[in-house]
Amino acid sequence: MAACEVSQDDQIGEALLIGVVRHEVMNVAAEGNAAPPDLPEARPISNSQDQKLVQQLAETIKVIGDRLNQDQAFNDMIDGLVKVADKRSFWNLVEKVFTDGQINWGRIIVLFYSVGKLSAKMVLARLPRVVSGILTLSLDYFRRNLLEWIRKMGGWMYSIPALACFSFEQFSGSSLRKYFPHFGAAFSFTCGLLLGGFIFSRLQKS
Repeated sequence: MAACEVSQDDQIGEALLIGVVRHEVMNVAAEGNAAPPDLPEARPISNSQDQKLVQQLAETIKVIGDRLNQDQAFNDMIDGLVKVADKRSFWNLVEKVFTDGQINWGRIIVLFYSVGKLSAKMVLARLPRVVSGILTLSLDYFRRNLLEWIRKMGGWMYSIPALACFSFEQFSGSSLRKYFPHFGAAFSFTCGLLLGGFIFSRLQKS
């Protein structure tokens, strides 16, 4: 049973991360007349509830991303990582998100969006080959360092109620904190709406 749960959480994380990168990359490729890189296809998710969960989490990431995109300091940080122009960009990003080594749902979500944003910037910089390397590293990092924590928390399903209670203070040990001093309220409001959907879906299943 545990193996099935890990496989399920792995598939959801894979679909979410690849989906975020694809969305960000395709947007800038179309706007900037840049060639998009070849990206892998996520393994199909057959469970309809898991599909809805991926959609909910993708929407959460989009809202957070829209907020972060308004912050010049955050964009400057990503631009600085692009100048590295190789796989070290990813490890520098991980270091900024998980400075103190602590994991929580908010940091995972911010990391996923930041990977998508970094990949999009690489495409605009005409460095599409770097994107596939960053995505491969991201998926590997997710499976090696985050997946077990997600499983212990009960799986991705329990990210929604946790994110609804997410506080910006959870970034107190992350060097990313200085990049988004104002988005905490919008994040909590959005995740509060998702929590309502989570409760409704649980009632439907019971």
